[in-house]
Formats: sequence, C-alpha cells, structure tokens
Amino acid sequence: MLARPAVVPLAAVLVGALYGAELAIADAPLDVAAPAVAAGLLLSVELGYWSIEERGRWSGEAGDSLRRGGLVALLAVGATLVAAALLALVDAVRTTGLAVDLVGAGAAAAVLVAVLVLARSQPSSGS
Repeated sequence: MLARPAVVPLAAVLVGALYGAELAIADAPLDVAAPAVAAGLLLSVELGYWSIEERGRWSGEAGDSLRRGGLVALLAVGATLVAAALLALVDAVRTTGLAVDLVGAGAAAAVLVAVLVLARSQPSSGS
C-alpha cells in the first residue's frame, strides 16, 4: 500500500462530516460524546501521519516512539478538554438558529485545525 499523506485529513473530514450529518438528522440537543469524537479524530489523524512517517528508513533515537506516543496522548486529552469546554459553553448559551449552528461548527472546526497545525509544527527530535 502506498503512503498518501493527503488522504489522512480527507478521511478525518469525511468522518467529521458524517458525524455532523448524523447529529443534524437525529436533531439531538447536545451530544455528550462529542469530546470523545473530537479526541478520536485527532488521534486518528496523528496516528495516520505517524504511520506514514514510520515508513522511512531513519530509525531515530531510543525513546522517540515513547515520547511521541506521550505527546499524542497529551494532545488527545487536550482535544477532549477543549471540546468539553466548547460543549459546556454551547450548553450555557442555548441560542437557536442555523446561523448560530454554522458559527459553532466553524469554531469547533477552527479549534481542531489549530490543534492539528500546532501539533504538526512542533519540532520533534526525530525529524
């Protein structure tokens, strides 16, 4: 199988869009599982990129995998906390309307993109 880094974010966007569509169809007030979904998407993207990077011939230093695994786990916990805070904020505001929904979805997507960009821009000792 060929390593295709461009497919990793496309898959995450597809899964996120399907999740959002399911929430829209179900017309549920708030999904308390949303922070877990956000963390799962972040983990899938990070682990997807990591698996592509591991295909290279460079072996790295001892302990690099443990450090990177810890960083990925920390990012997942951070994504869960940020998503839970956003969910609590949305629950507190309780405004309705399509425009508000679009702004909230855009803000959540921006937070996820910011976390991914920050994670990808961090210099690692193995790169």
